[in-house]
Amino acid sequence: MLLEGRIASVGERAQRTYLNFSRRRGEAASIVLSKRLWREMQDDGWTASGVSGKRLRARGVLSGGDGLLLDVTSKLALELVD
Repeated sequence: MLLEGRIASVGERAQRTYLNFSRRRGEAASIVLSKRLWREMQDDGWTASGVSGKRLRARGVLSGGDGLLLDVTSKLALELVD
């Protein structure tokens, strides 16, 4: 599945990081990154404040247990559009 949108907020939790397309939970999809992948992205210069408001394209596996979640497993599946 391919999703593209503007990141409204970033949620960092113990095991995962969420790149949210809306500030309200369940209102829009979120991209889910493992902590390992988020650390790799940070090593490449990504920060929570740096991606907020940016347009992002992501490829991954879509699930819908708690809102729409796109699970991304590789940094090659993420692309900042602007």
